Amino acid sequence: MISKQLSQKSQREAQALLQAILNATADAIISTDAGGVISAFNAGAERIFGHSRERMLGQSLDRLIPERFRATHQVYLQQFATSKVVRRKMSLGPVKGLRADGQEIDLDVTLSKVMVENQQVLISNLSDVTERLKTETQFKRVQTQLSELTQKLLMQEKTLVKRLSQELHDQLGQTLATIRMAHETVLNLQGDQVPVGVSRLQAQMGQQISLAIRQVRQVLVGLRPPLLDEQGLAAALDNELRNRALSRPNLDIALYVQPEFAHARYPVDVEYAAFMVVREALDNALKHAAATSISVRLSGTPTLMHLVVTDNGTGLSSEPAPQTGHLGILGMHERAHAVGAFVNIESVLPTGTRVGFIWKNSDDGAPL
Repeated sequence: MISKQLSQKSQREAQALLQAILNATADAIISTDAGGVISAFNAGAERIFGHSRERMLGQSLDRLIPERFRATHQVYLQQFATSKVVRRKMSLGPVKGLRADGQEIDLDVTLSKVMVENQQVLISNLSDVTERLKTETQFKRVQTQLSELTQKLLMQEKTLVKRLSQELHDQLGQTLATIRMAHETVLNLQGDQVPVGVSRLQAQMGQQISLAIRQVRQVLVGLRPPLLDEQGLAAALDNELRNRALSRPNLDIALYVQPEFAHARYPVDVEYAAFMVVREALDNALKHAAATSISVRLSGTPTLMHLVVTDNGTGLSSEPAPQTGHLGILGMHERAHAVGAFVNIESVLPTGTRVGFIWKNSDDGAPL
């Protein structure tokens, strides 16, 4: 008799401990039979669904499911009960639930089944992911908006650069050329009888006019290399690398181009984006990674462009985010995205960085 009482006490203590564990769990734990009648409903389920445990015991699980999904849920539950699987996700995505106040919520559901006293028991573990999904949706929307804004800014940049280039070349450049011609005409008309002071000033003026013309040309090249429009990407890259080499005599820098594509032309927007990505990669390698050797490789087909910039610098930063105000890497990705290309940036052992730009004509059905 005493042994039986101790056994009953142990069972009660075990049940109390089990119930305490279930109630301490943040997720909803609901057990039912194969027909969906609820036999256990923990505190997490009360919090998520807004129903009391006493009210839900013995009730159908349908009360927690929107009406339009109940028939499908019953079929799924029966299939799981008769299958050999003992644990599975109810769905690849969220499952809709119904709160006591009529509000629909999103749930992550895992089903399990066990045998208790020769009776099959189905156990549902449910997590409320409603707020998480709202946050993710909002985050994706903000990302999309930022991407669209960035692409608009890139297009505005391109339009502005083109307009500035034209105005500098057609207006300021022509004005300076006219001033130089007028200055040379004045010199020729003066003859030899010119005071020394005046002659010195005129010489200085000529030097300043020539300097201004060179500066305008440098600005034009910086804004948009004329060779990019006139002769294509390979020629513009070759000129860019030659200019870099002139300013850094100790820099080992080289361009490798497949001979058959040395004069290949791609869409104007694609060539501009590719050139700007290479320029940004060069700036990063020289200014931030202290590279002493850089190679640029251009290859592909008439419908595929593959550009690779490799340097021997200090490599990618181990910091989780770029420094404030430094948007170079983000800019490369956005420039590529704007023309249907993509950029891949990776470390090169033992040191260095490799930046790849890949564009494929969307009309060509073959995959990248």
